[in-house]
Amino acid sequence: MKTLFSLLLILTGGFIYSQEKIITKKDSLVWTEMTCEKGIEAAKIDAQNGKYKCLSYGLRFDPNPELNTFAREYREKKYGIITGNGGCVISDYSKCYSETIEKIILEKFGADIFERSRKEAEELYLKK
Repeated sequence: MKTLFSLLLILTGGFIYSQEKIITKKDSLVWTEMTCEKGIEAAKIDAQNGKYKCLSYGLRFDPNPELNTFAREYREKKYGIITGNGGCVISDYSKCYSETIEKIILEKFGADIFERSRKEAEELYLKK
């Protein structure tokens, strides 16, 4: 009985240590493409190409969705600034992209561009 038990113990130990070890590698695409530096670079390239995509993140309450849609469309047509909500999850890439593109937008169109374009859109919306 001791011999059988010892034999089973040795075989079990052999099976455990004979398995291949799984080596987990970082997904190179995610780790290299979604960095803060890549976000800054992408924002600068987009701005040079005249693409101003400014997204906000997190939950937003929209008291007047029709007016907000009108203002968003107006801002895009008149100034070329695309605004919207990017969802609830933010990465280093999206955070750095958003901060950089917002800085570029404010420098190009003025510090009050979002308020000014909203007021312009409201005036047109109320005339309808």
